[in-house]
Amino acid sequence: MISTPAQVNAPRLTGTLPALNGMRGLAVLLVFLFHAEVPGFAGSFIGVDIFFVLSGFLITVLLLQEYQAHGTISLKKFYLRRTLRLLPALLLLLLVYLVVFCSIAPDSVARLQHIQDALITLFYAANWTRAFDLGRPYTLGHCWSLSIEEQFYVLWPLLLLAIFRLSNRLRSIFVGLLFCASWGWRVYLLNQGASWNRIYNGFDTRADMLLAGCLLACLWHSGYLNAWGRSRLLAPVVVPCALFTLAALAVLSRWQTAALYQWQYALIALTTAVLILDLLSRPHALLARLFSAPVLVWLGTLSYGIYLWHYPVLHAITRAGGAGPAVVWLAAALTLFFALVSWYLVERPAQSLKKRSLLSG
Repeated sequence: MISTPAQVNAPRLTGTLPALNGMRGLAVLLVFLFHAEVPGFAGSFIGVDIFFVLSGFLITVLLLQEYQAHGTISLKKFYLRRTLRLLPALLLLLLVYLVVFCSIAPDSVARLQHIQDALITLFYAANWTRAFDLGRPYTLGHCWSLSIEEQFYVLWPLLLLAIFRLSNRLRSIFVGLLFCASWGWRVYLLNQGASWNRIYNGFDTRADMLLAGCLLACLWHSGYLNAWGRSRLLAPVVVPCALFTLAALAVLSRWQTAALYQWQYALIALTTAVLILDLLSRPHALLARLFSAPVLVWLGTLSYGIYLWHYPVLHAITRAGGAGPAVVWLAAALTLFFALVSWYLVERPAQSLKKRSLLSG
């Protein structure tokens, strides 16, 4: 393992930072407001992209720290951690989905479609079925983003293992080039007339958001961004601009516009990375205190369950004839109920099992 002064003095991420959980909470709230079609939040689908950047950052930092401590990473333990974190809650959702929607299906053809949609979701292929305009899955359509994340989890540790021997600078440059390649490929496909579904749902065309977090992790772990927390001028000026820009994009962005894919996603990635960096570097600053608000941290803790359940719940309510503001409040209440059931029934026990399994391994 190559050791440099930057690695020796690298900042470490230990435990769960409340402010980062608060960022998750804000992101899932934005996504809910978008899918609930609340006026003024037509662009808040970017909550998914905040998740992507944050996921890329956290996964990469943990892998870099493991490599620095042990000289390698355990793929077995990594994939076990991801499986125990993600699969139990997804299986609960799919079980309830099949029981409910198959029971109300009008015929065997509809029941077969529900079973197929559940399998597409279970095997993390929902982004590609949507990308190629198959219109599936429908009620589980929001799971396209889970598919992209899972594909990232499979590929990224393998790629990191291949570039660990590079110096910090070369590693960061390589990840930056990957980011630019995904961005450029998306713009190329857009100019070639690719459908909105193709460029919105494809792993290759959305990987830059995850890679933005990976690049931030490489730079932060290598110590290249240590000056951020010490500067008295940089952060106080840049952070409010980043926060305002992200808020404006959450209101103004539209997913079927060329500007989103040409430059707005890059701006979302940059501003989200700036906010993550500030939360890490200035844990007592105003931004960290805002994101550490108990309600946001609580939503962040439940964010996976909220994301899993909110879309089917909204779909079921509107299918039953619900309309107006009452749908939003009812969907929010039911989503929180199912998210709490998911957390206490499967997610928290699975996390305890994860800890025991990794300690024994």
